[in-house]
Amino acid sequence: MPLLTAEDLRPHSRLAWACLVALLGVAAWLAVLERTDAAIGTLGALVGCLALVLPPRERMGALPWRLRSLPRRCDAAPILATLTSCPGYGLGWFYGDNLYDEAVHLLNGTLAGAVLAALLLADARPRTGREMAWAALGGGMVLAVGWEVFEWATGLIGDAVDTVTDILLTAGGVVAGAAFTASRQSGQLPGRMAGR
Repeated sequence: MPLLTAEDLRPHSRLAWACLVALLGVAAWLAVLERTDAAIGTLGALVGCLALVLPPRERMGALPWRLRSLPRRCDAAPILATLTSCPGYGLGWFYGDNLYDEAVHLLNGTLAGAVLAALLLADARPRTGREMAWAALGGGMVLAVGWEVFEWATGLIGDAVDTVTDILLTAGGVVAGAAFTASRQSGQLPGRMAGR
C-alpha cells in the first residue's frame, strides 16, 4: 500500500491546510523584509507541521490508539501555534515592550488544551469537570515547564517573572482549552462530561 493515498487526504482539516498556506505566506513576508534566517526557520517549521499532520495516522498501527483516533480538526492546533510564534521570533515581537509573549503563551496553551481534551475524550468514558480540570492542569504544567526548560537551554528565556508568567499563562490556557473542548464535545458545561 502506498504511504499516502487520495483517501488519506480526504479527512484532513481544511483549517489546517489554510494555516499551512498562511505559514508559507509568513515565510514569504519575512523573506521580503529581508529576515532570511527567520524565513528559513519558518519554512523549517512548515515542514515540521506537514510531518505532523500529513501522515495517515488513522491507519498507522504503531501509534497509540488515542493518537489514531484524534479528530483531524485538531491538526490545525500545532500549525496555528507555529503561525502565532514565527512572526514573534522573526520580527523580535517577543522581546518588545508589549504583551505579545503573554498572548502567545495563553493562545498556544489553549490550543494544546483542546488537543489534550480530544485525546482524553477519545475513549468516550464519562468524566467529571474536576477530572478534566486536573488532567488539563497536569498536562499544562508539563507543557509549560517543558517549554521554559527549552527556552532556558536555547538562551531564549527572560527573567524569573517572565518564566513564572509564561508557565501560569500556558497552564491556564491548557485548562481553558480543555474545558471548552470537553464542554463542546459533550454538549454540556462542567459537571459530568462524556466524550463522543
